[in-house]
This record gives sequence, C-alpha cells and structure tokens, in this order.
Amino acid sequence: MTARTGTVKWHEIPPAEAVDITLPTDGIDGPLNEAGEPCPWPWEPQQLKGAPLGQYHCPYCGGMVVAGVPHPDYAAAPDNLSPTDYKG
Repeated sequence: MTARTGTVKWHEIPPAEAVDITLPTDGIDGPLNEAGEPCPWPWEPQQLKGAPLGQYHCPYCGGMVVAGVPHPDYAAAPDNLSPTDYKG
C-alpha cells in the first residue's frame, strides 16, 4: 500500500455535507479497506451510532467497519507484519 495525500481529509467532512460526494474527488482521498481498495463513501458507519449493530461490511467497499465509529483507513497499515510481531 502507498500513502496518499489530499488537501482535505475525508473525516473532516460531516456525513450530512458528504451526501453528494463520491471519493476520490477534488483532492479528497478516502480510506482504503483491508484489500487496499478505496472506499467511495466512508461516512456510513459513523451515521449508525446507537444502531443495534456491531461490526459489519461497508456496503460501499466491503471493508469491515464498526457502527458509530469512523471508517478505518488501512493505508498506513504495515504490510509485512507476522503473528510473532504482536506481543501480548
């Protein structure tokens, strides 16, 4: 995965103002899912705060998200970790 840059961060835009936005657009990059694919509309999970959901698949990119929390971005996730890198 490679780092991406933009003039505005997608998470700085409230969901209500993002209704007509499809990412990437005008210098705004969205988060990447676990497969390294960009999410075109990552605002859905945070709109579900208080919904009787937990973890589910984002309907826009298929990545795993948690209701009520901003969409995770795996762009900065290291590609080369192994189970032995995690110390409990």
